[in-house]
Amino acid sequence: MLRLPDVGTIFPNNERGAIRLFWVTYWFWFFVFLPWMLVRQVGISLSHAIGAVATWNRQVELLDGTLRLVFMNSIPSFLLTTIFGERFTAIHYRDVLIDPGPPFAKRRLTRYLKGSRPEVHAIAVTHSHEEHAGNAALAARLSEAPIYATAFTLEAIGHPERISLPRRVFIGQPEPAQTLDLRTLAETLTTEQTSLQAIQSPGHCEGHASLFDPTSGILFAGDSFLHTIFTAPNKDVSGDDWIRTLREYLARDIRTMIGTHGLVHTTDDRLPRKPFVIDRTDPKELVEDKLTFMTWARDVVAEGESRKLPYSVIEACLFPWQRSWSWQTWFTDEGGRLFSGGEFSRTYFVRSLSKTPYNVPPRFLFFARLLGRSPER
Repeated sequence: MLRLPDVGTIFPNNERGAIRLFWVTYWFWFFVFLPWMLVRQVGISLSHAIGAVATWNRQVELLDGTLRLVFMNSIPSFLLTTIFGERFTAIHYRDVLIDPGPPFAKRRLTRYLKGSRPEVHAIAVTHSHEEHAGNAALAARLSEAPIYATAFTLEAIGHPERISLPRRVFIGQPEPAQTLDLRTLAETLTTEQTSLQAIQSPGHCEGHASLFDPTSGILFAGDSFLHTIFTAPNKDVSGDDWIRTLREYLARDIRTMIGTHGLVHTTDDRLPRKPFVIDRTDPKELVEDKLTFMTWARDVVAEGESRKLPYSVIEACLFPWQRSWSWQTWFTDEGGRLFSGGEFSRTYFVRSLSKTPYNVPPRFLFFARLLGRSPER
């Protein structure tokens, strides 16, 4: 259970001297924790690397083969996994292929679909990001199955945006799929072998949808959960929408939650323990903790804005070094900021929770300039 400080106790007075003292204290604690954060990250990265090798381009079958996780790896993706812990999969549930994976894994997906000729009668894409939707066109051509997604996601699949250089190098640029059979996801996705409830689950990005099987209690969450503490989101994240999505999840009987980054959270005894794949944690407890943190963080931003504090101070108050979520996520958060040229950052987390997001200025602009990017204000 998360222990969060009272919102009213974490801010300095909005006076020049108080703010100067705040920054001196803030950076003092940063350098105190810095050696520990770096040593700790070595162990975490080693664990991520072992997990990537253990699941390297493998297929994990669960529930008597009705659920398959198709892991997708490459040398560039191995670097991402080692640093950020993000693995890449496609999920095959009965006859539905969910989030067919990133463009770098075209050969891996082709081998899977052509090898054992698995039954695929529908392709469901939870959202438009390239590691989820990048292979949608290829999967549709190989399986001759329609692509289901929200209208927003279908538009992005049909006309994918030109993504940043690091994302193109490490994940790949999606190809257009506008000539294929694109269908808007209704309230229920029904195929020959299953019936899945579609849950509108924005927050991580616009147009996000999740799929839920009420008979087995399995939620295919896409990126609508990610981690209990996820504080370096993309630029199109919405805190209010994410909070509403988490509340929607708590109203359902979720016993298993599966994202598309290689980890299954479950209390279902039918799913055996598998290192680096199965996490025996109640998914509803994880969702509740995330909801608690997101709601607290939204209150912090609102309080900071009401005090008219600089957004840099508000961001620092969200991440005091004496609190575990600050030093546990620092390396990946700031690594993500550098990797993406500011596209993924704690600043976007603050912006996503603000009632006036376009008043939140970008921080550490030299990250963006390194990659020739100019983040919008």
